[in-house]
Amino acid sequence: MNWRIPLFDLDYGKEEEEALLRVLRSKWISQGPETLSFEREFAQYLGIPFALATSSGTSALHLAYISLGVKPNDEIIVPSFTFVATVSPLLWIGAIPVFVDIESPEVPNISARKAEALITERTKGVVFVHYAGFMRGIEEIRDLCEDRGLFLLEDASHAHGASWKGKKAGTFGEVAVFSMFANKNLPIGEGGVLVTKLRDIYETAKKLRSHGMTRLAWDKFTTGEVSYDVEAIGFNYRITELGAALARVQLKKLERNNDRRRKLVRKYRGFLSEIEGVKLPFPESDVSEAAHYICPVLLESEKVRSRVIGHMKKRGIQTSIHYPPIHRFSIFKNGSCNYKRGDLINTEIASRRELTLPLWPGMKEDRVIEVVNSLKEAVERR
Repeated sequence: MNWRIPLFDLDYGKEEEEALLRVLRSKWISQGPETLSFEREFAQYLGIPFALATSSGTSALHLAYISLGVKPNDEIIVPSFTFVATVSPLLWIGAIPVFVDIESPEVPNISARKAEALITERTKGVVFVHYAGFMRGIEEIRDLCEDRGLFLLEDASHAHGASWKGKKAGTFGEVAVFSMFANKNLPIGEGGVLVTKLRDIYETAKKLRSHGMTRLAWDKFTTGEVSYDVEAIGFNYRITELGAALARVQLKKLERNNDRRRKLVRKYRGFLSEIEGVKLPFPESDVSEAAHYICPVLLESEKVRSRVIGHMKKRGIQTSIHYPPIHRFSIFKNGSCNYKRGDLINTEIASRRELTLPLWPGMKEDRVIEVVNSLKEAVERR
């Protein structure tokens, strides 16, 4: 469909074209010097020692769980109000995702109080997703993990450049993972990054990223050595040089583009606050610290949301839902995830009411006004 106002758009231009041409002219397109440069630059941006680029955010999560020592039958506390990739790698390992509810529909990050009630002798860690790039609750979760001897993994796929009290997302837990999917704040199509302060986790993930090999193609090219050993059964989770080159350019634009997102969200919030029947997640949180990967709103009911989606579609305005809860998917109804009916009330409510509005760095303010007016028309139509 040809949307007049799409859900997102890319800030790509001459810099990205030149970066790709540089790689193509080098004739080295598999993991190599561009990847090493991006990893160094991303680690410096966060102020941590280690960053490892991967083929996707999902592969980075898989490496993170394994490197943290997650084993079959270990319990990991995770949100259901997230993308399925947060949970899928746990099932590949044979671990048990234990779903924890969000604080409330208006504060859709997981609750430390509710997470603590789910801890058992088999619990090994907690996964925190910074919904829409807001970090509220991260300190309480970190403190809980430290007190109970659990690892904290940040799934920071919404949170490139977000911060809490001046401390960046990705620096609170033992490990953090970022996605570089096409619609993220750092978009390259497909890609991910694992970051950590711990050398042993980094070395384990690095080895597993490429078949457990001790020497890769770029190593052989630069040293002339030809032999290698395989020390573990690993994966092919390498990023390409083309992806790494795009990521380097997008990283340079990240702060500027996040600032643009914040300005647009402030406009949205100013207009939306005047519409009866529309609520804003994180209403009391500081907009200037969030990354604003998406612009979510809460409507009165699922019925109203359906009407709004249809109304805006007719006007060429694309919307989305973040997220259908994981525990409601058919594949997870077989008992592979540990939850009981009624445990996830806030998640259920939020998933029925949430609607995602168009947002991207180059979006013009007149389009924000058009989106808001269309939403207002649909909400007020009885």
